[in-house]
Amino acid sequence: MLRRILAFVLCLALCVPFCGCNKETVKESGESSVKEEASYAPPVMTTIMPDGNSDILLPDMIDESFTAAFRETLDNAPYACALYYVDLETGLSITYNPDRMFAGASLIKAEYLMMIFEMIENGQVSYDNMYTYTAGNKKGGTTKIPYDYEFGDKLSLKEIIEYVVWHSDNTGYNMLQVYVRSYWDIMDWADKRYGTKFEYEGCNWLNARGVAECWKEIYDRYKNGDENYQWYVSLLLEANENKFIKGGLPKGADGESMYEVAHKYGMDINASNDAAIVFYEDRPYFLTILTDYIGINTQSFMNEVSSEVFAMHEKICSYNE
Repeated sequence: MLRRILAFVLCLALCVPFCGCNKETVKESGESSVKEEASYAPPVMTTIMPDGNSDILLPDMIDESFTAAFRETLDNAPYACALYYVDLETGLSITYNPDRMFAGASLIKAEYLMMIFEMIENGQVSYDNMYTYTAGNKKGGTTKIPYDYEFGDKLSLKEIIEYVVWHSDNTGYNMLQVYVRSYWDIMDWADKRYGTKFEYEGCNWLNARGVAECWKEIYDRYKNGDENYQWYVSLLLEANENKFIKGGLPKGADGESMYEVAHKYGMDINASNDAAIVFYEDRPYFLTILTDYIGINTQSFMNEVSSEVFAMHEKICSYNE
């Protein structure tokens, strides 16, 4: 038992340097300083109805009967949490605690990569660009490149992106920041593009609204035939740890999910997050769930919320039949 506890603590410690942190304690210059936790208002469930330009029929309003199940689950969570749901074909959105800041952990990698695709589109870099893997690039936590390559080996930009998406690779993520685009750019980039907020204070911080804005663009670019984003979504469909939002969806006779899910998760000592596009028939939807807790029940918590949101989405889609 002691060996298992020590292994769990070590696992968490290895994740800390690159993904998350405890917001109450921020270390600067080797010294620990206590950061006063912001005062947050009680979470409110908000519905954003679309502008009516879609041909898809929707209920006149989304009343409590639609949201009661997952609202209760979120309200009763023993930790802070947030949710953002979007019907990607109509724009109907439902939010819960959308502006509260959470440690992003590896979820930030999904939004960061959008800046890399922007550089590719602008001709600033190419998928064929080669970068040397060095000892300075190596990071702990979730990483695979150190097991597949030796110092001095070269990887293409395309290969590094694959490692970052498929394996949530911290070493590849560091290589992108060193060779291609600084992580610090994401704060101004997100603010100018969406008017949303990402922060760094001991670690990266994000909110459900900002994540949703980025992922809506990922889907729009994918749907409109953007080759970079069609490739990106194909990678997200195969990304590791696809068991949180996807784990709450209906399963077929083979025990596998009946629906494809393009996702990016983030888990660290103070975060359990998932963001996903659920390809439900001709009405895909986006869902992100953020929490400020990691523990043995966070997967089942996200599974439960996902299942309840799926049931609501089916109910909303039935109005068009």
